[in-house]
Amino acid sequence: MEQVPVKTKPYLIIGGGKMASHLSHYFSMLDIDFYQWKRTYKQPLDPFLKLSTKVLLAISDDSIEDIASKIEDKLIIHFSGVLSTSYAESAHPLYTFSSSLNDLPQYESIPFVLEKGRKDFSQLFPELKNNSFKIDQNQKVLYHAWASMVGNFSSILINEYSKILKSFSLPVDIAEPYLKHVIKKSLYEEDFLTGPISRGDNKTIEKHLSVIDNNFKPIYRSFVELIKKKKI
Repeated sequence: MEQVPVKTKPYLIIGGGKMASHLSHYFSMLDIDFYQWKRTYKQPLDPFLKLSTKVLLAISDDSIEDIASKIEDKLIIHFSGVLSTSYAESAHPLYTFSSSLNDLPQYESIPFVLEKGRKDFSQLFPELKNNSFKIDQNQKVLYHAWASMVGNFSSILINEYSKILKSFSLPVDIAEPYLKHVIKKSLYEEDFLTGPISRGDNKTIEKHLSVIDNNFKPIYRSFVELIKKKKI
């Protein structure tokens, strides 16, 4: 990506992290013209702003309002799932972005969640065909809190599970059918729990706790108590 702005382009991506990298890659595959500016660039930001119509803030939540409030006469879009601000439109991708880039069909499958009463996705990104949905502004924090819990907490458990499988000299891909079925049942069925915790097999639960790493014992116990209280 060129660093010296020489012609008008519709988008300016501000940021150098994972979100910015994935956006840049997605746009490049679709031949969408854009600039990208990072704090590490020697060139100042102003020339990029003058030659762009839309500014995409792929930066930390804490920095969005400060930067957006200083940009005038541009359509500004941020990607925070929590923040709502009059300075910018929001389009939160319900997805997790790793260091590895994706192919075009994967990017096009990502849904975006916007705010009710604000611009439509087609107004923000007319070149993209991603599905989009809207929620009330006051629902965003709860929406994002649960997305964060489901994504990050499950990832920690799954990653640790992969280490256990490897320690038994088992290939980690043998867990894929099981985990895919767990996700499908959890999303679409009411009777989704199985195993000793759901049955209340206390002796088996104690055996589990006797061998689980101490860091994960509190997690196991908390879910046992949660299931008892909620009677899932």
